[in-house]
Amino acid sequence: MSIFNAGEWQQYQRHIQLNDVGVNGQQRLKNARVLLIGAGGLGCPVAMYLGAAGVGHITLVDGDTIAQTNLHRQVLFGHDDIGQSKSRVAAHRLAANNPYITVEAVDANVTQGNVDNLVMDADIVLDCTDNFPARLLINDACITHRTPWIYASVLGLRGQTALFSPNTACFRCVFPVLPQNVPDCNAAGVLCTTAGLMGILQANNCVHYLLGREHPSAGKLQLFDGERNEFRSISLIKNSQCVCSQPVTCPSKRVDFQPSPKPFQYSATGLFHVDVKEKPKQIVAAVSQANVTKAGELNPDKFVCQLGETETALLLDVRSEAEHRGFNIGGHCISLCADFSQLVFAICSDKNRPIFLYCQSGIRSKKACDALRSAGYLNVYCLQDGLGTLLMDYPSDYAHFLESFISDSSV
Repeated sequence: MSIFNAGEWQQYQRHIQLNDVGVNGQQRLKNARVLLIGAGGLGCPVAMYLGAAGVGHITLVDGDTIAQTNLHRQVLFGHDDIGQSKSRVAAHRLAANNPYITVEAVDANVTQGNVDNLVMDADIVLDCTDNFPARLLINDACITHRTPWIYASVLGLRGQTALFSPNTACFRCVFPVLPQNVPDCNAAGVLCTTAGLMGILQANNCVHYLLGREHPSAGKLQLFDGERNEFRSISLIKNSQCVCSQPVTCPSKRVDFQPSPKPFQYSATGLFHVDVKEKPKQIVAAVSQANVTKAGELNPDKFVCQLGETETALLLDVRSEAEHRGFNIGGHCISLCADFSQLVFAICSDKNRPIFLYCQSGIRSKKACDALRSAGYLNVYCLQDGLGTLLMDYPSDYAHFLESFISDSSV
């Protein structure tokens, strides 16, 4: 069983290719729950990038409606959305970009009465509000629940952001006395790109945290001067007299979002409609050579058809174990390596047996095909252009690939 379904595997492929993310990192993002408070100039870019990154559950909290004055910086919205709920429209936009995540819209402002329930189940909170009272509510609730949160604010051409965790200084340490008569964007204005940049920094810090990294920005206040296009950073000192330094009895909290040892279970429809009980059993050696390249490559249609029509075929994934665990279409996983032919021989000594190979792009499976043919295997075929092309040709999700056939004949 794969961790990701076919659509997710395609959606997140460029992430998974990164050594800094990989299958495990993308699974962490998939299992994460993020609370995003505010869907304005900061919240829009934060929501866009966290949704696109594959954060599995995002709760968007905003009780405001969309106005025309919002549109120059709140890039999830358009003229047709004026007068509608920010949280609901934003949730709809995120789902349109990534249908594999859950987005919950809360059409309300954060208050003393709802903040604890909102924070309780979150792995991290992002403050995208524009007022100090809301930030104090978020700060105190996150201290109570020992939940990290990322603060940001923008005004004019300047912005600032900080990642507060249970081990760092908190917002009250930085602002023990709240500034008075601070203008907001409605009164002072804001450059659209400043809001976008600070939102992207928040999203970046959030993704790094969810991937399990100690981020260098933790416990520091980052200041951006948009006029000079310069950043500077201030280390924050924890106040021993602050509420964050006092013992806290933490209420019940959701289990950590570390990947479960059990693979993610999903339900899906059949992608390849091949009923092996109805198909005549034919040996792949009978395939017309007009349909097979010299390298033994089969296009997706032919690969699916011939595998389904072959009684004794061996299906092999030549990618890494991590890639196979992330998503596969069945069969054994034997990574392409110097001993590849010997490893295949250990499970298949019959060199007349049909063998079907696949990888992500078709490059590794083609090399594996050549290696097996050089080792004397006669009926070896690989998926042309790999899973990427196959999944583009057959974009539906599915749980098993020719399940009944593979379970009988892949050993």
